[in-house]
Amino acid sequence: MTAAAAPQPVTGHPAIGLTVLVIAASLTGIGLSIMTVGYPALGEAFPGVSDPTLSWVTNIFTIVGAATLVPAGVLADKLGRRRMLLIGTLLFLAGSVVGGLAPSVGVLIGARAVLALGASAVNTAAVALLLATMPANRLPLAIGIWAVAGGTSSAIGPPVGGLAIEWLGWEWMFWLNVPFCLFVLVVVPLVYRESRSADIRALPDPLGGLMVAAATALVTLGIVQSDPWGWADWKVGGSIVGGLAVFGLFVQRTWNHPNPLVELRLFRFPNVRRSNLSMLIFASSWFAMFFGFTVIIIRSWGWTPIEGGFAVAPLALFAGVVGVLIGRIAHRTGHRMFILPGTAIYVGGTIMLWVVLGDEPNAAVFVTGMTIIGVATGMVFPSLMAASVTDVPADQHSLATGINFTAQRVATTIGVALGLTFATTAASASEAIDLLMAMVVVTAALSLPFSLRIDTRPPQAQG
Repeated sequence: MTAAAAPQPVTGHPAIGLTVLVIAASLTGIGLSIMTVGYPALGEAFPGVSDPTLSWVTNIFTIVGAATLVPAGVLADKLGRRRMLLIGTLLFLAGSVVGGLAPSVGVLIGARAVLALGASAVNTAAVALLLATMPANRLPLAIGIWAVAGGTSSAIGPPVGGLAIEWLGWEWMFWLNVPFCLFVLVVVPLVYRESRSADIRALPDPLGGLMVAAATALVTLGIVQSDPWGWADWKVGGSIVGGLAVFGLFVQRTWNHPNPLVELRLFRFPNVRRSNLSMLIFASSWFAMFFGFTVIIIRSWGWTPIEGGFAVAPLALFAGVVGVLIGRIAHRTGHRMFILPGTAIYVGGTIMLWVVLGDEPNAAVFVTGMTIIGVATGMVFPSLMAASVTDVPADQHSLATGINFTAQRVATTIGVALGLTFATTAASASEAIDLLMAMVVVTAALSLPFSLRIDTRPPQAQG
């Protein structure tokens, strides 16, 4: 198949194209992070529904995302990036409308699954369009803006969601997406021509995607049901062990499959292996903190959704901003010099917050702690992402990125499940904080053995 001409903004202004792509991709960050303040509101709206059941409204988003991000990228190259962006936005719009009208938690879970499908399509297509349409001299700036937008959109979700929930009701977590989706649907056809890849990969192993979803869902089920079933119950252990077993089968199938969901052979590159394992562990820690703390301060401390949203916003905001600044330096010095001190500050900041916070709500201490931890996160997350593609040949960057995105989605699911479980099952707020902080510190520390061996320094610096 011959490649179509590279897409060019019809207006001649790349900034317009970048703006619409950033808005489209920001839907994912907002869609995930808004649930931090939305979860307590849903508990009040559906009082007869247990916390384990309610948690699937959040968990389904990342489980579906883990299974569909890579296939969505392949479909974008095959069907056309502009078309895939529009399809994804339509799915996101449909999920938002169904979510806003949902009469039950079951319908909400279905709506969030549709939102996740849309998010996978939007993200992969938007990245492809960004790389294809920006002039070479503006690409570093565009990528920097993209990275800031990712952190900013995750930071915007909680406070904006808090305002909408408190003033208009929980349904507006979903209705907020509608005008942005309509904007993207109207502007994208005016700004972009269609484009496809010249070298189109066949659609990857669909059973592999189902296995990732099943493995993640089983482990999540064991975690969220640990309170009603009890940690000693065989169903908890059976779910977690079953999930790990399915994941083991997935690895075996993927290793021998001619067109796998993720290309695990890239794990022969040491930095790919180490950075993805570190990301899997560190991201679980971070998302447990982000979701767990938001539920604690709203449910147990009695803060309003607005107060809770603004209190946790620095965690994602500073992570995004610092990540851009770090990225400009790390490619010359190597990423380990930011990953290691960033992890140390993250652990130290968490322990400091744990000790200083005490049992009584203290907004100044909490926001300061979130800011410090957010800065540390900005040193770690983007560096691990960049390290995961450093050794990989340029023509395999998309495959390496697929591995990293899948690891992030799986980690998000596990982290959110742990954070919500600790926040909703502990006997008191102080016990919930103790459990959450202990988990955050231990998991972050467990990522260090892998991070210590990451070496992405240029050859001259290694000598």
